[in-house]
Amino acid sequence: MAPAASSSAPSFTSAEHLLSSFEYGRVLSEDPRAIVAYLLGSAVPEGSEARVPCILKVEKTPFAPGEAPSLAAQDVWTKLQTVTTNDIYSTSLAWFAPGRSSADVQLSSICPATEKHIKKYSVQESRLVRETPEVYERVVKPYMDSLDQSTVSWVYNILDGTAEAENVLYRDDDPETGFVLTPDLKWDQKTMSALYLLVLSQDRSIRSLRDLRPQHLSLLRKIRQESERVAVERYGIDKGELRFFVHYQPTYYHFHVHIVHLSYMSFSGITVGQAHLLDDLIDLLELDLEAGTAGGPAPLQALMARRTFTYALGTEHKLFGLIRAAEVEPETAVRR
Repeated sequence: MAPAASSSAPSFTSAEHLLSSFEYGRVLSEDPRAIVAYLLGSAVPEGSEARVPCILKVEKTPFAPGEAPSLAAQDVWTKLQTVTTNDIYSTSLAWFAPGRSSADVQLSSICPATEKHIKKYSVQESRLVRETPEVYERVVKPYMDSLDQSTVSWVYNILDGTAEAENVLYRDDDPETGFVLTPDLKWDQKTMSALYLLVLSQDRSIRSLRDLRPQHLSLLRKIRQESERVAVERYGIDKGELRFFVHYQPTYYHFHVHIVHLSYMSFSGITVGQAHLLDDLIDLLELDLEAGTAGGPAPLQALMARRTFTYALGTEHKLFGLIRAAEVEPETAVRR
């Protein structure tokens, strides 16, 4: 049994004394999003000879006021390492102190950044919207059609093998059931509890989960099975440690699946109303297929197209204004 803590004197008078005595045991918990870890070990308090359990909290401190602008200068960093570059996006690792095996900071960039990017990463309020099938056909689909194809050029670079080829974990070039599995740019490819993989479908006709039909079940099942197999073999994780989900609304309109470690709880992209579990989508499409086979309600094989989706949008997002405008118009206008 550990000795009772004494209130008469501190266990350690300095961080140097603490760290020179601390012996690491195991990680109690860590939050990759907040960049904090709780380590369990043992230490010998000052004035004592007995080694006792000790918990050490390691947390990345926030930048000091006014410090952020200085971080954009090259001479601030002792070492820079480029992870990947693809179209307007790049990710690098940066070190303050030399000799560390892992970087102090991960640097990501979008250049040139569009007004859409600027609004996305600016502080803004969000609101829930309801996208009925009618609103999708009259508002959302025309919005998607109006977007410049260059917004997904980085996706096509990966699919065509002209970018990030060295990072690809799995490639299947079948035009209907094929896909590419690669680490997401947000992941440092070292911290397993923050594991983040991305699946890009070879089928360029599927822009969002609205386009999914029972004929896409082979693709979705293959993504689920092969991606888990590759992750288990490559990273030594167990089955059931990964969360597969699809966003709606997605950030970009080419069908893709996010795969993150279950420990990555602070990731905002797993929010209810945005993330839809891949297993649930597969199940819904299977039920849709069964209903159609049994003479269920028409139209057959269009469950995703018939659904109403509720999700959050930033109030500065162009689509938010379009949907809100449609909501205040007379119901008869929606049905014309």
